[in-house]
Amino acid sequence: MSRADWMEVALIALLAASSWLLHPLLPAEMSIAQALLMLSALLLTQSLMRDCLILWRNRHTKNAEPAREMQCFCLESTVGMTGVVLGLALFGLAGTRQLSVTAPGLALAAGATLTLGFLIKDLVLTWNPFGVKREKDHLNLVVRWRR
Repeated sequence: MSRADWMEVALIALLAASSWLLHPLLPAEMSIAQALLMLSALLLTQSLMRDCLILWRNRHTKNAEPAREMQCFCLESTVGMTGVVLGLALFGLAGTRQLSVTAPGLALAAGATLTLGFLIKDLVLTWNPFGVKREKDHLNLVVRWRR
């Protein structure tokens, strides 16, 4: 693992622990839709911050690797957007169940979400052929629907 990866792991642990302190600021109960939207937004924010850091790090260096065209999406963004869509769909259901928000539960949910984001950060979902492929720092990929 690179130095940046170790720093991200330390930041995940720090954010999960600090979410314990955020517990009093949140309502005692929230719907499944709210929880899903909150965790999906956390995952997408993590992805955005990582991409901005990669862009900032690469702004002064010449990228030796030219842009490549692929039929793929970032798996992390796909999972995050799927969570947002499902959360919004659940808001339409009147009888969504309420979850009790506890400090340990919040820390565990935040830590698990950030860990999932870390584990799938280099994966892209391809559709021609269908599969999951590892692409390190896949900012140089141009998404194409067709060949």
